[in-house]
Amino acid sequence: MSLETLFKFANYSVIPFWLLLILAPRWSWTARLVHGPVLLLLLTPIYAYMLFGYGAAPEGMNLRSLYGVMVGFSAPHIVVAGWIHYLIFDLFVGAWEARDAQRRGVPHLLVIPCLIATLMVGPVGLAFYVIMRFFHQRALEYDEAGTL
Repeated sequence: MSLETLFKFANYSVIPFWLLLILAPRWSWTARLVHGPVLLLLLTPIYAYMLFGYGAAPEGMNLRSLYGVMVGFSAPHIVVAGWIHYLIFDLFVGAWEARDAQRRGVPHLLVIPCLIATLMVGPVGLAFYVIMRFFHQRALEYDEAGTL
């Protein structure tokens, strides 16, 4: 399978999960699919293959310097792996935002723009959610159990 095909597959595979978070956050299948390991199990083998099986890392690639990271991202298979990394983690953050909002009684209409921002520009969307939640709930902590 070509790198372009893998890239497109990864990109399109996250869309149903995001749509479930946005359109049906309380549906039982959203809980099963989005808040479970489905996407992780779907994309992690591709991610791992891109990093460890597709081809050698470019000479000079390392994670200790900006130049070393730039060298790594000069290889298309490393870019695909990096993109999959973003897709998985952004969805994980979006799913947390949706669960957290439900636990705290934040209206879902306020969460939707945060989810869209998290999909597009992950950390900005998370910051947007945390700020919105603060103004709605006066809560800044990330406590899952509500025990703080």
